Amino acid sequence: MASNTNSLTEGQEILDGRFKIVKKLGSGAFGEIFKVEKKKTGEMFAAKIEKAQKSQKHVMLFWESKLIHKLRGKTSVPALFYIGTDNSVPNHSFHVMVMDMLGPSLEDLFQTCRTKFDLKTCLLISI
Repeated sequence: MASNTNSLTEGQEILDGRFKIVKKLGSGAFGEIFKVEKKKTGEMFAAKIEKAQKSQKHVMLFWESKLIHKLRGKTSVPALFYIGTDNSVPNHSFHVMVMDMLGPSLEDLFQTCRTKFDLKTCLLISI
């Protein structure tokens, strides 16, 4: 069940203008990840966004936030800054989770390594 957030573009404001989308980082089965800027401070965060559906019984983003909340304080677990529903885009509703950006995306690292990871890098990623 892929999430369709095509109505979100770079430079667009979300969460009542508190954050601005900088760029899309990636996507998965339940949503897309964006690099976002907190307009008030200029800080960069990651925002996982999925399209809200009226018939949706279980919102995957909320389940994921509960798991992250239980794991908080552990190495490589991001701090959560916001979890909720955004209705600020006309005719669209999204579930949004804003969290720490822990570093470059795997795609950015892959491009930095000239689109080749050696065995050691693959093993370190898999851990």
